[in-house]
Amino acid sequence: MDFLETITLKGLAVAKQNGLLDLPEIYQIPFEEEKTKEFIQIQITDLFEFSTFEQFFSHENLFLRAFNYSYGKGFEFALSFMIAEPLDRIGYNFDECMNGNGLSAVPKNFAEIAQSHQYILSEMFSEMFEMTKGSQSNLINAGITFEDCVKKILNGAFFLGRRIATSCDLQNGGAIHLNSDTTDIKYDYDNYDQRYDI
Repeated sequence: MDFLETITLKGLAVAKQNGLLDLPEIYQIPFEEEKTKEFIQIQITDLFEFSTFEQFFSHENLFLRAFNYSYGKGFEFALSFMIAEPLDRIGYNFDECMNGNGLSAVPKNFAEIAQSHQYILSEMFSEMFEMTKGSQSNLINAGITFEDCVKKILNGAFFLGRRIATSCDLQNGGAIHLNSDTTDIKYDYDNYDQRYDI
């Protein structure tokens, strides 16, 4: 078993222990690997740029926010298919990412369902991120980078958001519309005002 697979399994074990993987999948949606990959890569590039420019040394804090954001965007992505309005692409918003909120486009009643698992998300992230700590030589010996690990962690969050959404019953939700913007709003280092410097 390789190092990145172990990261995934750590997260899945927490989700399984808390019953999230046992929720019934009411809806089947396509995986759309390229859309997911593009979204995660834009997010990773932006956050590493932010971290470098602003010397934001708390990587765990930074990527916990991104984890929560990715989870919400996975939920949004699945919901868009479930209401037959699939997203052309997944839009990225730096400010929402830094606030850990990927559910801004999701109707309130569904956002509440997604948020009800917040404590499990924190535990999942801690288990997965713990694998990246320690000697960098372990990663080098495994032929991977810290960025590879973060991609795997954020993919895990996105997957879980999709999984939780597909267990939601839309029948009693009334008319559902997503207020989703697919235009990226990236980190603007020329106008950054230090509001995330913690």
